[in-house]
Amino acid sequence: MTRPGPATLPADGTANPASGPDASGSALSDPAAIDAAAIDPAAAGPTASGPLASGSVSSGPVTTGRAVGEPILTEPVVTEPVLAEPVLTGRPPTGAPPTGRRAAPSPGVRLPASRGSYRALRRHPGSRRQALVSVALVLLVLAALVTSIAVGEYVLPVGDVVQVLLGGGEPGDRFVVLGLRAPRALTALVVGFALGAAGAITQSVARNPLASPDILGVTAGATAAAVAAIVLAGTGAGTVGAFLAAAGLPVVAVLGGLAATALVCGLAWRGGIDGYRLVLVGLGVNAGASAVTSWLLVRAELPDLNAALVWMTGSLNRASASVVGPVALVVVVAVVASALTTRWLAVLRFDSRVVVTLGVRRSAAQLVQIGLAVVLAAAATAAAGPVPFVAFIAPQIAWRALATQGPPPLGAGLVGAAVVLLADLGARSLPVDLPVGVVTSAVGAPFLLWLLLRESRGVR
Repeated sequence: MTRPGPATLPADGTANPASGPDASGSALSDPAAIDAAAIDPAAAGPTASGPLASGSVSSGPVTTGRAVGEPILTEPVVTEPVLAEPVLTGRPPTGAPPTGRRAAPSPGVRLPASRGSYRALRRHPGSRRQALVSVALVLLVLAALVTSIAVGEYVLPVGDVVQVLLGGGEPGDRFVVLGLRAPRALTALVVGFALGAAGAITQSVARNPLASPDILGVTAGATAAAVAAIVLAGTGAGTVGAFLAAAGLPVVAVLGGLAATALVCGLAWRGGIDGYRLVLVGLGVNAGASAVTSWLLVRAELPDLNAALVWMTGSLNRASASVVGPVALVVVVAVVASALTTRWLAVLRFDSRVVVTLGVRRSAAQLVQIGLAVVLAAAATAAAGPVPFVAFIAPQIAWRALATQGPPPLGAGLVGAAVVLLADLGARSLPVDLPVGVVTSAVGAPFLLWLLLRESRGVR
């Protein structure tokens, strides 16, 4: 009778009786060896190589890591997922999992290769539409400007006008273009752009498509101050009349508009500016300024009364190089400031809680944007008087044409410039020379009714 071989103790000290009759004599018959070889061929040690690999029988003792009758336990194999490198083109490789460093685009969404390229515009129809409409608006403004200079009692060919604007042309054409018509046309462009941008800012801050700088009191205040300058300076009303005459009509109008707006904002301020309260206070201040204007007109002499009435309807008859230069400078500075704070204006279109969540101080952003709107509207009013409906209709037209989230100031400025230029061209083309404000009122009133009908139906 054969004595069983000695038990072999592994490194952990547990008994491992795998020799003698309990051993099968073949490495391939041991389940532990089979399991180890299946998991990792190197784990089989010397039994996985040499003669045993060819199916021969082992003559020595075979040791395993488990006792006889113990169930076969295998450790789960944990594999790490292979992380693909991020793809800078916005398209992950086929079958590659997301890396965690850049979210994979959802189905149907394409990321532009480079911002501002034609490829990006082609992939985003909204951006392409905005670019095309913006270019069309610029071309429309330039065409309206050249046409406004060319048309008059003495019609000039468009080629001669362009030649004069580029520095050439005949002396007579240069006098007509640069001395008589260009200041008026440039004033119309600057006034329309300022009113359109001011209207877009006001509607965004008030969150009301029917809002305009008129509710801030800037137009009524500027009108009252300008009428006071015309009437009191004409009647020689002591020191006040002398001061108003020395300051000049544009400066007085700007100061009056700023004073009225400061009063409106001061009365409407309650830890911020609410659109509804702003409209109510603005209506009250406008009524008070209109009462002052009416009282001044009653006291005015006939020549001063005529001049004041013409200015109140919005007229470009006072346009000159000395007026358009300072006004254009103010408008350029305000437009640049508005472009730098476009993010604030976009945030103000949301609810106050959303504004705070986005990390923007709502009150400070409102004050900055209202200040820019007031400066733009006051400068336009000082140059041409209160031109009605431009600040109201220009943002709405630009909003629908550009398909943006809100009224865009730059797009509204281009639309406003085109509207005032075309309105002035139409007013001068009639048998009777009319102020530009009469034409804008005739166009703006039907547009207001149309917009009210759309708002009542809930249609943008």
